[in-house]
Amino acid sequence: MVETTIADLLESNCIEEGDEDDDEDLIKGSNLGMVASYYYISYVTVETFNASIKETTKLKGLLEIVSSANEFESIPIRHHEDTILARIYDRVPVKVAKADYASPYFKTYLLLQAHFSRMSLPPDLAIDQATILGKVTGLLSACVDVMSTKGTMNCLGAMDLSQMCVQAIWDRDSPLKQVPYFEEDVLKRFKAAKLDSVYDIMELEDDQRNSLLQMTDRQL
Repeated sequence: MVETTIADLLESNCIEEGDEDDDEDLIKGSNLGMVASYYYISYVTVETFNASIKETTKLKGLLEIVSSANEFESIPIRHHEDTILARIYDRVPVKVAKADYASPYFKTYLLLQAHFSRMSLPPDLAIDQATILGKVTGLLSACVDVMSTKGTMNCLGAMDLSQMCVQAIWDRDSPLKQVPYFEEDVLKRFKAAKLDSVYDIMELEDDQRNSLLQMTDRQL
């Protein structure tokens, strides 16, 4: 078991062999191994990140790579769930070459997009989505560290994706959507007034701001 484990970790570049002539340990952790250990993630996941993330990887590619993490293998696929997953897939903007509704990784890919789109989900899927969101920010932080280990400076995509997960918005959405109670009708009024940042709101006169917000005292 020890030999098999060491062989797997060596193959995934999570540990390194030292020189027998050196005083150092014969086996020591690599940068990738330390990333896996720090974020409590599988060495298989770190190996996948290391092999898949390139300098040219865009946000769509990062979303696919993170969704394929070994940590999502346990996301349940329930009987007859493919119908509702197919309906979700029809409504999300980022598609794949072939949809696989029996795959927990594809389900993760869909539920993350549903989160960015703020879709209402059935209770079972909402629980699955919460499980995914509980894991994904740590995985994205690991992505950033893996990129740094490889000398890849394309970390902004993973950071953008992390913010999308935290704020439940797409990167192309209005920044104002991050503010509580800014629903579509409020966003439309601000867009018509050519106001698209929190600083614009702060600079408005009280009467104009209240006219655009149209919120209750509690919401304000």
